[in-house]
Amino acid sequence: MEPTQHTQTAEPPPDPTSDTTKALTAIADRLTRVRPHAAMTEDTRLARACAESTERHGFSPEAEALERQLLAVMPRVGAPITRGEYALRLRKIPAGAR
Repeated sequence: MEPTQHTQTAEPPPDPTSDTTKALTAIADRLTRVRPHAAMTEDTRLARACAESTERHGFSPEAEALERQLLAVMPRVGAPITRGEYALRLRKIPAGAR
């Protein structure tokens, strides 16, 4: 029996066709469309990840998994930033900018 190797490198950027990438794009679209000049907050980041995953999968384990994936790749909100500027950051994630 051959030994198996379990080596893992840095995670590749999200696939543009993946559910996570589509959800990131939808969140960015909403932030751009709804009050783009308003301040982006950490609460909004958490709420959008939850809302988008629930809209896609209802109240299910799949929604919970998507929410965890989104929160893992969506940058935390620290310094003052607008919703529109934050949306630009989200759009760079599928392109491998993060």
